[in-house]
Amino acid sequence: MLIFSTVDLLNATLSGSGPTSYRTKTSIGIHGRKTTSLTLINGTEQRIVGGIDWREKDFVIEGKTWELFELKSRPAGPSNTLRVWHWAGDDYKVNLYGKQWTAISARRLTPLATFNQSVQRIFKASQSAKIEFHTELSETDTVFFLLVMIYSEVRWQDEDVDGHLRGELSD
Repeated sequence: MLIFSTVDLLNATLSGSGPTSYRTKTSIGIHGRKTTSLTLINGTEQRIVGGIDWREKDFVIEGKTWELFELKSRPAGPSNTLRVWHWAGDDYKVNLYGKQWTAISARRLTPLATFNQSVQRIFKASQSAKIEFHTELSETDTVFFLLVMIYSEVRWQDEDVDGHLRGELSD
């Protein structure tokens, strides 16, 4: 499990019980977000392993760029938050249930990853956002699902900030 150090998912450290952690850092321009980089931190080693180009609508994973329209689709149906992500020859349904995003393999119908939203409280301790992987993943797959969960949550938050109904994601 990786826990975000702050409610700002785009500028945070994600750390767990092991020696590997990640850091997100986002550059901002006059028209809002430009890019978010995802850096792998393992001891003294630090290297950028992925990112989101918000303006170009791209994911970058291990130096390769994918346009978001190649990676995700919006299936017909009543859910405003359901997206199908296409990766490594498989489809993954990513949807928000309550305060938790879940990525489910379309082939296996089992949760692959879950992202729990942060919970801000005034009189009790707040809870940081966290992501948990329910199976062993390659580094590349881990980076992909970290970006998917961060992207999904940030876009969902954007809709609320812009005054639209929370839960409706526009593409």
